[in-house]
Amino acid sequence: MKKAVYLFLVFVLLSVPAFAAEDIKLPAPEKSGGIGVLDAVASRQSAGDFEDTELTLEQLSTLLWVAGGVNRDNGKLTYPTASNIQDMIIFAFTKSGTYRYNPSEHSLTLIAEGDNRVLTGSQPFVAKAAVDLLYVQDASKWANTGRKVPPEAILNCGFAHAGLSMQGVYLYAASQGWGARTRMNFDRKGLTKLLGLTKNHNFTLMQCVGPKP
Repeated sequence: MKKAVYLFLVFVLLSVPAFAAEDIKLPAPEKSGGIGVLDAVASRQSAGDFEDTELTLEQLSTLLWVAGGVNRDNGKLTYPTASNIQDMIIFAFTKSGTYRYNPSEHSLTLIAEGDNRVLTGSQPFVAKAAVDLLYVQDASKWANTGRKVPPEAILNCGFAHAGLSMQGVYLYAASQGWGARTRMNFDRKGLTKLLGLTKNHNFTLMQCVGPKP
């Protein structure tokens, strides 16, 4: 009997996907320091190459908070969204795995283990950037507004929200002496499958971020 129970437990454990783990709670982000805003604006530029390295968990924490974290007690974000719709999902691709960022908990959900950065673009530097951020709009959130908004207007808002978030990342990267680059060329089919996206999700933009060589 004991042997049967043991074998059953082994079977159950082996049946669970390797990435089926609890969310990763990120350390508190840095909210002060760095260079001045005008200095960051003056230094902001699109990088042409990246160092093939990884960020520390503390660096990743601050980067994601800047990109789209909660910065007030009322749950609003570091960038504005139309009617506070908060329709943007940020996915982070690193050398070790692919994650979904959860702003309200400031945590990561592991989507897939391993390096999937190659799916995020064809340029040589893409697979080297410490983090590739993918901005995906969850259009289903607009169904709860009680207003009839044309699909093209919803998508336009998605691109606007992504752009606002990405500018914050550009300025943070400049303050760290890193590089950043916005892109639109990525493997939509492969990413849809990997991330489990549906027709309610709209791809907007992608952004490479990390130290420069």
